Amino acid sequence: MLLFRTTLLNGLNLGLNLWALGGTGLVAGLLGSALGVGGGFLIVPILTLALHLPIHVAIGSSLVAIVANSCTAAGIYTKARLTNVKLGLLLETATVPGAIIGGLAAAVIAPSILSALFGLVLIYAAYTMVARPYFMSEDVLSTDNSIDPNNTPHNLSSSLASSYYDQNLGKVVTYRVTHVPVGLGAGFFAGVLSSLLGIGGGIIKVPVMNLVMGLPIKATIATSTFMIAITTTAGALIYHYYGYIYPFIVAPLVIGVVIGAILGTELTKRARGILLRRIFGAFLFLVALLMFLKTANVI
Repeated sequence: MLLFRTTLLNGLNLGLNLWALGGTGLVAGLLGSALGVGGGFLIVPILTLALHLPIHVAIGSSLVAIVANSCTAAGIYTKARLTNVKLGLLLETATVPGAIIGGLAAAVIAPSILSALFGLVLIYAAYTMVARPYFMSEDVLSTDNSIDPNNTPHNLSSSLASSYYDQNLGKVVTYRVTHVPVGLGAGFFAGVLSSLLGIGGGIIKVPVMNLVMGLPIKATIATSTFMIAITTTAGALIYHYYGYIYPFIVAPLVIGVVIGAILGTELTKRARGILLRRIFGAFLFLVALLMFLKTANVI
């Protein structure tokens, strides 16, 4: 590890790459917090394809940056009452064990397999954001103010009901939560992917919570961000244990990510962001292609 660090420091233009790392963190923090996906989809490919870091180092660095991103964004979302904290904590009982399993598995999986798997997940993410426009729109059907989360029958799903004020719609959005067992299963899978690939797992959680469990998109993004802050902490600790975390890589990433997270949360609260999601989805298709070419040793 010491030899790797010395080679890395000598082989890179540190001044240039500090700016590159900070800029990567800024964009990843903005998009990650705005979409509730963490930002690892940007950080890992850039660190591996542009800065030529080993994939395990890229994943570990990404996880630490996502912790900073999610903690910053989650605090803002929770203050705005967008986060369903009860649901997030419930789903984390499945997500954290998945993150631990994924982190342990990543230490023994070949980098080429990780790159190929990452490309497949990117394609799924891009398809979700581009080809399914109803996923991006606000869930206007859930804005029925006659639903009172405090007066619903006493069961698990209804006890998770919540509401928030939507600045874009100019009204209070009230919703119930359904299909909790499906959410728990998806949470476990998202946790495995989070530590295995250095992503927040939000690309699994967000579609499931929005399309299956009935959360409006803004509550989904806020709750996913809250969960990611917990999930990625578990994964980051495992990568630190194996020696894949380097402060001189992580520090500029974290600075950029925190700034981007603040900007991204404001974007989510005020705008629908349909065009932003489609542009991001198209970018994911491109990055997925580059990851597959890297796996095939073409680039």
